[in-house]
Amino acid sequence: MVKSQAWEVVATFGALYEAEMAAGRLASAGIESRIDQRGAVGLFGPGHQGRSIRGIALFVPADRLGAARDALDIE
Repeated sequence: MVKSQAWEVVATFGALYEAEMAAGRLASAGIESRIDQRGAVGLFGPGHQGRSIRGIALFVPADRLGAARDALDIE
């Protein structure tokens, strides 16, 4: 049986492009990440890269949370 990996929110962003940039920084540091848009489609509909009402969560493996915070300069 494969043990599932726990994921934690490292940061929440107001727009998808911000989360994507942070995910890119994490990838450069060798840290896997996942973006959860929480069903958000932006203030102006699907495909709009502006602000999201619900926020965009960026997840990382729980055992990489500290390294991810360091990579994103989050205290």
